[in-house]
Amino acid sequence: MVAIGCWPVLTIAGVLQIGCNGRSRPSSDAAHERSFDEQIAAVRNGAGDRIELESQGLGDADLDRLAGLDNLRVVLLDNAANSLSDAGLEKLARLPKLQHLRVRGGDFGDRGLAALAGCRELQILNLPVTHATDAGLAQLSRLPKLVQLRIGSPTITTAGLQSLEQFPELRRLHLIDVPVSDAGLAVLQQLPQLESLYLDGARASDSAYAALFRARPTLHVHINQSHHDHDPQHQTHAH
Repeated sequence: MVAIGCWPVLTIAGVLQIGCNGRSRPSSDAAHERSFDEQIAAVRNGAGDRIELESQGLGDADLDRLAGLDNLRVVLLDNAANSLSDAGLEKLARLPKLQHLRVRGGDFGDRGLAALAGCRELQILNLPVTHATDAGLAQLSRLPKLVQLRIGSPTITTAGLQSLEQFPELRRLHLIDVPVSDAGLAVLQQLPQLESLYLDGARASDSAYAALFRARPTLHVHINQSHHDHDPQHQTHAH
C-alpha cells in the first residue's frame, strides 16, 4: 500500500486502485465504459472479473443476471440513479469471490448489511448513503478480510461505533454523515489497527480532535475533506 494524494491506495491482484474519494482508478484497458451486457459476457467468458458502471443505473432485477458469475471480484455501481434496495445487496452477497463492492444511490439498511456480512472474501465496502443502524454496522464485524469501509448513515451512534473494535482487519475507515460526537471520536481513537480515518459531517469538538491527534499522531485523518488545524500532518500532507 502506498499513499497517493489524500487516500491510501490498495491494489488487488494488480488491477484495483482506490483513490482519495473512494472511487477506483480504471486499469489501462478500461478507457471507456462497456455496456452491462458486454461486461457480464467478459466475466462469463473468463476475460474479466469486474463490473463497473457509471452511466447506467441498475435496479434489483438487473442483478439477477450476475447469478453464476463465480469469478466476479469487483462490482462498482456509480450511477446515483441506481434503484437498488436491500434485496439487491442480498443478490450481490451471493457472489462467492466478491472482494470490492461500491454502490452509489439506492436504499439500504440493516437487512442488506447483514447479507453482505456473509461475503467471506470482501475486502473493500463502499456504501456512501444508507440508513443503517448500530445493529447493521455490527453485522459487518463478521467480515474476516474487510480492510476498508466507507459508509454513510445518520442513524449510527456512539454505541454502534464500539462494534468497530471487533472488526479483525479494518485499517481504513470513512464515515459520512455519521454524527460522531466527542465520545464517538474517543471510541475511534482506541482502534489500534486503524491507519486512516475520514469523517464527513461529524459533530466532535476541536478539543476532542486535539486529543485524538495527541494520542494517535501518525493516524491519517481527514475531516470534511481537509486536515484539521491541530493535525500534526496538516502542513506536510498534500491536499
